[in-house]
Amino acid sequence: MTELINMVDEMVEKKEDKPKSKVVSLGLDVGTMNLVCTRSDSNNIKMIRNVFLELDPETVNISELTDISYVEGDESEIFIIGEDAFKFANIFNQKVSRPMEKGLISPKEISAIDVLTLMIKDIVGEVRDKEVYCSFSIPAEAIDENRSVSYHENVFSRILGSLGINYTSVNEAMAIIYSECAKEKFSGLGISFGAGMANVCLSFKGIEALKFSTARAGDWIDKQVAESLNIIPNRVTSLKEKHIDLSTPSGGKGRNKKDNLVLQALYHFYESLINYTIKKIIKEFEEKVDIEIDDKIPVVISGGTSLPNGFLELFKSVLNRYELPFEISEIRQAKNPLVAVANGLLVRTMSDVKNK
Repeated sequence: MTELINMVDEMVEKKEDKPKSKVVSLGLDVGTMNLVCTRSDSNNIKMIRNVFLELDPETVNISELTDISYVEGDESEIFIIGEDAFKFANIFNQKVSRPMEKGLISPKEISAIDVLTLMIKDIVGEVRDKEVYCSFSIPAEAIDENRSVSYHENVFSRILGSLGINYTSVNEAMAIIYSECAKEKFSGLGISFGAGMANVCLSFKGIEALKFSTARAGDWIDKQVAESLNIIPNRVTSLKEKHIDLSTPSGGKGRNKKDNLVLQALYHFYESLINYTIKKIIKEFEEKVDIEIDDKIPVVISGGTSLPNGFLELFKSVLNRYELPFEISEIRQAKNPLVAVANGLLVRTMSDVKNK
């Protein structure tokens, strides 16, 4: 435990140039909306939106894709990836393809694994002539969705293995504890509000006492709003990312009346998501946790769905309606909600490598 705390302290030190080493540690956050990678030999954090748009190679010349992020498949396929795919889809009012759904590999996308392999290879970066170790995130088993995590975990194990990388899977919400709770000796309740899932982990002095996920998160919000107002989900996502403000029940101010209806609906479903998650935390704790937690512990909020202005205050407001079965020292947001998981995974990898 002391070594892990020291590892966190080392990571937060600002360094202009990290020394090059033959041994490299990685933290790879495999999110439904974003892939995020941190490396021990670089201060740069690489992130890519986890979406793609397949193009017909018969009608598109690669020379036309200047300044556009794309990858090529083994059978001449061309896939626009990341933010560019999202922008193109919105321009042409199309749905982007999503390699993952509800936190796991999508069964609907035939090209999902191939595209993910190409995107991970791109985001991981150069690993030739290096001994590389990686912790990658996996969700806990969902309590409201009948899909196993084991196939998903195996797919990413194979992808990393094919790149010559030594790998370990780590619970996503526990990674938040590694990243954000060193001063509490890794005791805390980590909640990762991602796109596909809400992941929850209760840790007591570095030991996972409870972990679970739900299939309600950012995509669930977008889908509910889209169905309620008859618009495509990625249009809702775009409005949410540009205009949502959860500090007001109106959800913020858009460009026109229809935008404002979307924002108001978004506020409603954000509140519903938080309500649902807190109820599940209480229920799961009361049914599955046997230990007494005498110390007050922090609640740490992270994930892309927690980014909008006012989310933390809305969470606190909803939480005040309930009585939790343990005492809270504070409710805080991760220093960087989009990269907290990747940072925590890097801490774990570096600790594991140090102890080899």
